[in-house]
Amino acid sequence: MKTILFLEVKNLEKVLYKGPVKSLTSFNKVGPFDILPYHANFFSIIKNKILINDQAGERKELSIKDRGVLQVMDNQITIFLGIETVGADRK
Repeated sequence: MKTILFLEVKNLEKVLYKGPVKSLTSFNKVGPFDILPYHANFFSIIKNKILINDQAGERKELSIKDRGVLQVMDNQITIFLGIETVGADRK
């Protein structure tokens, strides 16, 4: 049985990406990390970029201007971009 991750990336104005993916790579304060099927539920502030490995095997890259918030829950990845991170380390 093949498990599919579903990704939705949105900013305050629109949805930037929505669909099934094989995996996702992003970056946080600690460094790069990957999200694969059956990933533990997870929240993180992300920066730099998002690398999307879609179902067709193509790799797409979305740049992050400032920071974003990533949530993984039950093979669903939701990323919110353009959200102020009050009190977060800005380095």
